[in-house]
This record gives sequence, structure tokens and C-alpha cells, in this order.
Amino acid sequence: MSSRVLVLLLTVLLVAFPVAGQVEGEESLSTPPSVENSVAFSFPSYQLHTESTGEGLLEGVATSDGYFSLSYMPDFSIGSLTFQLDLKIKGNVTIDPFKLSFDFSDWQMPTKEEEMGSGEYSLSLFKHYTRFIRSIQYGQRYDKIYIRYGKLLGITLGDGALINGFFDRGVGVRSTRPGLDLMIDGNKMGIPNAGFEFITNDIYEPTLSAWRIFTRPLYEYTDLPTFSRMQVGLSFAMSPEREEGESAALGRKLIALDFSLPLYQWDALNLDVFANVLLQTPDVKTRQPAIAYRYGIWGHSKSIFIFNASITVPTIGYYHAEYFASDFEIRSQEELDALHVPLGTTHLDAMFSLNFARQGVYLRTKLVSDYTNGSYHNHRFLANARIDKRFLNIVSLDLSYEKLYPTTTGEGFFSGLGTLRNVVVGASAVVKVKPYTFDIGLSILFDESARSTYKLDTAVRISLL
Repeated sequence: MSSRVLVLLLTVLLVAFPVAGQVEGEESLSTPPSVENSVAFSFPSYQLHTESTGEGLLEGVATSDGYFSLSYMPDFSIGSLTFQLDLKIKGNVTIDPFKLSFDFSDWQMPTKEEEMGSGEYSLSLFKHYTRFIRSIQYGQRYDKIYIRYGKLLGITLGDGALINGFFDRGVGVRSTRPGLDLMIDGNKMGIPNAGFEFITNDIYEPTLSAWRIFTRPLYEYTDLPTFSRMQVGLSFAMSPEREEGESAALGRKLIALDFSLPLYQWDALNLDVFANVLLQTPDVKTRQPAIAYRYGIWGHSKSIFIFNASITVPTIGYYHAEYFASDFEIRSQEELDALHVPLGTTHLDAMFSLNFARQGVYLRTKLVSDYTNGSYHNHRFLANARIDKRFLNIVSLDLSYEKLYPTTTGEGFFSGLGTLRNVVVGASAVVKVKPYTFDIGLSILFDESARSTYKLDTAVRISLL
């Protein structure tokens, strides 16, 4: 039996039969020591027959006091199911006298408290063991049935009225999160000419939950094929309120009523025009609801290419554009206020994204501008690249580029793209070039004269194998 099969069998056994009992040295290993003065090591990756969708990554960290941790991240598929796991074993070793002990506390069943009911304890067990799952995916977005458990990456809900090209930046690049993205064609539930989508960034403690339902009310008018395929949808997105004194206001609920009319439908491309009525409820900082209407064009080529372009016109209240942007959990109140679109201003935006889910590569560009009293202003150009699986020598990557156009510069939109004035670049990456692994954090700020300010954080680890 090959070594890769043995590794997979060992994984199954560890999940199915958690180690019980006291493990030698468990008390001293309950809190991992600092990784200062540590050496990291990696073993050759395993490839799983023809069902592999990538390379499994086996990494380890060892410290000078004898603590070690092994992390195996296999990536494989079974039929339409794709798995990414993150399996960890830790322990301690001493040389004189030689002593090796393992800490299996992460694999042991959690203790059931006396006041816990069976349902609550079952949820605790599920939450405990799903920590080892980075993602599970069935199908692809826009399939008849699509389910993905894991961190949200490149999510657009419907035509993008509420959620548009969303990446979960509430956790680190290499960290996972128990999010859920679900799309179901109504025919699979016995409800023809309808559909449903649901997303949440955390099934246990969500800070974002959203859904969309749609129907085709004119489906019986087959002699008018364009109108018979018209969709009428209702979308909803929300986040819980934060405690008073926190940096950014949450708690606002977003509702969108959308009408989508297909211009072109083909197996490889769908193109629609749409109109939305948008409602934003009050939150902890904004006591007045907001209403706007939005119209534009959107489409997708299967799940790989998604795009939309729209015009949004606020009519009542204090309206925020991109309320649920990728950084909504970590932005400041000042950054939230910058998303305000005043009454009398028209907001224009366009988004293009490429999603190579099997390779873990996601690319997005966004163009934004405002129009007031016959002039365009507040231009922004944003580009993001995200790598969630090992790609060539890159283990993970989050790269962002943002070009701002203050009115004082007088730059035109396209001419400004050729300069570095008012540009912000940020990157967080893990790059592996044997025998080294580099953890890189970089931010570059260019002012109005294109003078740069750099901030660079790096950590270098040595790979023994």
C-alpha cells in the first residue's frame, strides 16, 4: 500500500476514533510555547491518485525547548466533492534522556458539562471537529446545486446589489472560517422557475448573513422567450450590532428588490440588464433609513468570470455604497463614513472578477466614481489578487492595489492609472523557496507627488526537507 494511502487512512482513523485518556506531558503542552528561535520544516507533498486537485502540504514548527507541531493540509476530490483539510498533531521531545510525547487534546472529545443537553453537546462536538476542515465544496457556483463550507471567497449575491465580489478579510489569509455558501435551483426542490441562495461568513457566530430568492413569474409566456425568463428577486443581508464604543457601526439591514431581464443566454455566458430598489435600515450610528434605486448590466461565464456595472441613485436618507465590502469587520468609522453617497449624487461602479476555485486563485478589479452637478469626482480603482491554495511557490497571498483621485490633483481617470500618485499597495504572503519559507507583510503608500512610504515585515523559516 502506498504511503499516501496510509496517510489518508490514518487521517480517517484519527477523525473517527479520537484518542481518549490522559496523554503524557499534556499539562505542559496545553498552551503552545512561543515560536521564537524556532525552525520550521516541510516534507514532500503527497498527491492522491487521479482525484487530487492540488498538492497536500505537510509543514511543521519546532522550538528550542522541544515543542513541535505538525500540520498536514491535503487537497483532494471525490466525484463532485472537493476537500481541503488542516490536520494538526503536536507534542514535545527531549534528547537527554530521550523522551517523545504527543498531545492529542485537539482530537479528544470535549467534556460534556452537566447542564448541557444532547443537542447542545452534539453541536459542540460538530464545532470541535470541523476545525480540521478548511473547506468542503460540492459543484460550482451557478450549478443546479452548489454547496461550499469554508471561508467566503469571491462571493457576488445576484447582480451584486448587496454583496459584490466579497472576500472574507475578517480573519488572516492562512486562517479558515466556518462560512457557508449555498445555491439551489428550485427544480431540485420541486419548485420550478425559482431559486435560492444563502451565505454566512460563520455558521456559529456570524457577522454577515445574506440570502436571495427569485422566481420567473412570466414563465408561461413561452411565445415571448425574453420576458418569460425575467427574474424577480428579493435579497436580504444583515450583521449584528456591535457594542457601544466599537470602531465601526454595524447592525444595518439591507434589502433589495431586483428585476433582471436576460439579453443573452448561452451555455458559457449569461448577460442580463437589471433594476433594483434598495433599502437600508437604521443602525447604531445612523437613525434614518435610506432608499436608493440602482440599474445596470451584469453577467457571468459559469463560475469563472463574473461582472457587473451599475448606476445607483440615493433618494432618501443616509445611503452607504458597498456597506458589506470585504473589510467591513475591520474598517473604522471614518472609513465607513467615506462610503456615504449624498443625496443629489449618482454613484457609478463596475466590477470584474475571475475565480479559479480549484486552483484557489481569485482576481478582482473594481472601478468607482461619483457624479454631481455635471462633474465626475471621487474616482477609485481597486485590484485584488487572492491565492488560497499553494500555487507554484506561493502558499498564500492577499494582494491589493488602490488608486485614489483627490480633486486637488485634477487627474483624469485613465491618465491617472499611469501614475503612482495617491496609490496604496498592500500585500500579505507566504512564499516557499526551499530551503526557506518567507512570511511577508508589505504596505506602500504613495502621496500626491508619488513619494513612497514603505512598511515591510518579514519572517524567514528554514525548511529541513
